[in-house]
Amino acid sequence: MVKLNFDARGYAFKAGLNVLHEGYISASTALAANVERVKAEAVTYEASDEFIGERDDDGYVLWEQSQVLDMQRETAEEALMALRRAYAIVLYHYWEREIQTYTESGTSADHEKLKKRATDKGILIDTRLGAVRDLANALKHNKGAKLQASWPGVLTPRARTGQPRNWYEAVQLADEHVAEVFEIIARSGPVIHP
Repeated sequence: MVKLNFDARGYAFKAGLNVLHEGYISASTALAANVERVKAEAVTYEASDEFIGERDDDGYVLWEQSQVLDMQRETAEEALMALRRAYAIVLYHYWEREIQTYTESGTSADHEKLKKRATDKGILIDTRLGAVRDLANALKHNKGAKLQASWPGVLTPRARTGQPRNWYEAVQLADEHVAEVFEIIARSGPVIHP
């Protein structure tokens, strides 16, 4: 009998990661399009002679369409950043839960134990997985000191050397960072063809 070189758990890990990636792409594309739409509306409004807003009896502007568009842009940009942060947390926890199951570790095993148990089972772990853990901890638990050393590029310039009160806000992720997290997680789990 021929032994198949196929791991169903590796297939399930990859399939789950693909679903998460498709969800991220759909959501981030929609939010980014919204940001660009509002920016375009602002440019069009600023280029026109039209005034949309309200003035008081003395002629002072109480509000103007450009202010509304600025607030809409900021809100859309904040939503996009929140999505990126949420996916960073989700992806690390996806890895954690999958490795707990694969290695039959239960929920009590910490990151280092999970890494060791995974490598004992033949799973290669990306050297940057600790940085993803530090990112998730900064976002979820407001503990970012380790992130300063492991992945300072995801932090605001001030947070790279200081101790912000709010690590969640100090983390500034671009799509490239989220793509890197996806790659690190993909390289740290079971594979379809070991």
